[in-house]
Amino acid sequence: MIDSTPAAVDALPETNPFAHPWELDLELPDFAAVKPADIEPAIRAGMAAQRAEWEAIAADPAAPTVENTVAAVERSGELLSRALTVLYTLTSATDSPELDALEESLAPDLAAHEDAYGLDKRLYRRFKSLDELVRSATEATPAQVPVDADGQVIDAATARYIRLAVEEFEREGVALTGSDADRLRAINARLTALSTRFATLTTKAMHAAGVANFTATPELATTTPHAARLTLLARSTGRGLSGEYDTRALVLEEARLRAERAGLLGYPHHAELVASESAARTGQAVGELLTRLVPPAMANARRDREVYAARMAADPDTLPGEIFGPADWLRYEEAERKERFGIDDATLAPYLELHNVIEHGVFYAAGRLYGITFHERPDLAAHMYAPDVRVWEVRDGEGDEAPLLGLFIGDYYARPGKHGGAWMDCLVEQSHLTGRRPVVINCLNLTKPEAGPTLLTWDNVITAFHEFGHALHGLFADTRWPSASGTNVPRDVVEFPSQVNEKWALHPQVIASYARHVENGAPLPESLAEKLRGQGAFGQGYATTEYLGAAVLDQAWHTLEPQEVPADVTAVEAFEHAALEGAGIDDALVPPRYRTTYFAHVFGGGYAAAYYAYIWSEVMDADTIEWFRTDGEGGKDGDLGLNREAGERFRREFLSRGDSRDPLVSYRAYCGRNPQIAPLLRRRGLN
Repeated sequence: MIDSTPAAVDALPETNPFAHPWELDLELPDFAAVKPADIEPAIRAGMAAQRAEWEAIAADPAAPTVENTVAAVERSGELLSRALTVLYTLTSATDSPELDALEESLAPDLAAHEDAYGLDKRLYRRFKSLDELVRSATEATPAQVPVDADGQVIDAATARYIRLAVEEFEREGVALTGSDADRLRAINARLTALSTRFATLTTKAMHAAGVANFTATPELATTTPHAARLTLLARSTGRGLSGEYDTRALVLEEARLRAERAGLLGYPHHAELVASESAARTGQAVGELLTRLVPPAMANARRDREVYAARMAADPDTLPGEIFGPADWLRYEEAERKERFGIDDATLAPYLELHNVIEHGVFYAAGRLYGITFHERPDLAAHMYAPDVRVWEVRDGEGDEAPLLGLFIGDYYARPGKHGGAWMDCLVEQSHLTGRRPVVINCLNLTKPEAGPTLLTWDNVITAFHEFGHALHGLFADTRWPSASGTNVPRDVVEFPSQVNEKWALHPQVIASYARHVENGAPLPESLAEKLRGQGAFGQGYATTEYLGAAVLDQAWHTLEPQEVPADVTAVEAFEHAALEGAGIDDALVPPRYRTTYFAHVFGGGYAAAYYAYIWSEVMDADTIEWFRTDGEGGKDGDLGLNREAGERFRREFLSRGDSRDPLVSYRAYCGRNPQIAPLLRRRGLN
C-alpha cells in the first residue's frame, strides 16, 4: 500500500495555515486565517508533495490494483487542492491584484504539474493494465465480476473510472514522444498562462466599463434616449478591442495553440477533441444541433424586430432618423412585455427580496423535492473572505438529529474585482474514499443597496435557482471517487441539473412562498404569477439567437487549423462577422451574447468548444420537466411534480451519481427513455 502522506508539508512553517488540515466544520477553508503570502509556498509544497506521491505510484513494483493505483491517485494532492481552492476562490470573488498576479505567474508551473501526471507512461500503463483486466473478465463472461491482484472486486463505477482515465491519458497525449511531447508541454503551459491572463483582463475591462459581463447589459432596458443606448452598447461591445485591456492577441494565440495541440493529439481541430470527451461524442452532432436551431431562432428574432421597431417609431423619445437596432431590444421588449402581460421588473421587484427568494424560494423548493433543511451558521460565515457571505449547514431531513449532508455558502453581492456573472464551485468534494462531505458555494453579482432590502429582477431570481441546481448536484454527491463526484461530469451535462432547477421558480406553491411584498408581506397577486407563467416563448427570438451566436463563435474559433487562424488582431471582428453570417445569424440585428474579446467562458475558463453545452443540456432539461409533470411520480395530486417521490428518484438516479456511471444511463434510469428534443423546441418557440 502506498503511503500518501505529503512529506512536503514539513517544508511549510507551522505558522502557515495550510500546514495542517482545516479545523472548521467539514473542512471549510478558513479564509480569514489566510494571508496572501501564505498561498504560494503552500502551492509549491503541494506540487512537490503530489509529484512524490505520483512517483511512488508509478514506481511501485507490485501489480496495479484498485488500492495501489486508483485509490492512491485519488488520495494524492491534498495540500495542493486546499491551497488552489483558496487561491481560485479569492481571485474570482475578491479584489486581489496580488493574487491575480500570483495566479498568472503560477499558471505555467501548474500546467507542467498536470503534464507530469498526464504524460507519465508508467501511470498510464498501470491504468491500462487494470482496464484490460476488466475487459478480459467481462468480455469472456459478461456476468463475471472482475477482481484485481489483491482480490478486490472492481465494481462498475470503478471500472468506469479506470476506462475514463485511460481515455484521458490517451486524449492528453501520453503516446507522444520526443519533440512532439516537448511541444505539447510547451503548448499546455502557454495556454494556461494565456487563459489566466484573459480572465484577469476581461474582469478588469468589465469593471472599467461599468457593464455586465455579457453584451446586452441590463441598463439598456431603462436607458433613454436612443443615442445613450448606442453609447452604452458600444461601451459593452468594445471591451477587449483596444487599450490596456485588449485581448485580441491572446485570443488569436489561444486559438492557434489549441488547433496545433489538437493536431498533435490526432484530432482535426480542438472542437472535435472536446466533443470526444463529452456526451455529444462528435463535433458533427454539435454542429447538427446548432444548425437545426439557428434558422427558426433567427426567424423569430426578425418577426419580433418588426413589432419592436414599430413601437420604437411611435415612442415620443425617438428622434427623426433613429431606427431600431441591437441597442434597443431590451427597452422595447420590456415595454411589449408590460403591455402584453402587465409585468416588468419594476412591478415585480417589491415582491422579490433576496432573503425571501433564497430561504423561502430556493431552499423551500429543495425541501419539498428532497426533504433537506437549512440552518444558518454565522459562526462559520465569520471565517469567510467578505462580511456579506453567508453559510448554511444542510441536513438530510428535519431537526438537529438529521444527518449532516454538507455546507452551502451564498456569496450574492458584487464587489470590486469580482468576476462577472454567476457560478458554483465545490470547495470540498464529497467522497466515500476520503470520508468527506461536500462544501459548495454559489456566487452571484447583485448590487448591494446602501440601505434597505435587496430587490431582485426576475432574471436574478432565475439565476439564483439555476446556480442552486449546481449546488444540489454537488451536495447530493454519493460516490467513492472524488474526481467522479457531483458536478465532475461532461461539460454538456453539467448544466442540466441547474437548468431543471430554474423551472421551480415559477411553480405555484414555490412562488407563493417567496414572492411577498417587501413592505407588507402581501403575496404576489395570482394574476401576476399567472402572467409570468403565461409568457411562454415570449422574448425567445432574441434570447435564443444571442446565445446561439456565442455558441457559433466558439465553434468557429475552435474548428480552425493552425494556419487558418488570423495573424492580425484587426481581423478578429471580421472573423466574427463572417462566422455568424455563415451560420445564418444577422449580428447587426442580434449581437452574440459574448463577443470574442470578452468571451471568458471560452478564452478564460473551461468552456472552449463547449459553450454549446447549455443548449445540449436544455434538451434533457425540457424533457425532464415534462417527466416531472406527467410521467413516473410526476404530477402527483396536481402538484406538477413538486413531491418527494419524484425528487428522490431524480436525486437517487441522477444527481447523486456524478460521473460514476454514464449520464445517459442515469437519465434513462429515472426517465425511462432517452431525452427527446421536442419539449425544447416547444419551450423556445422553435417548432
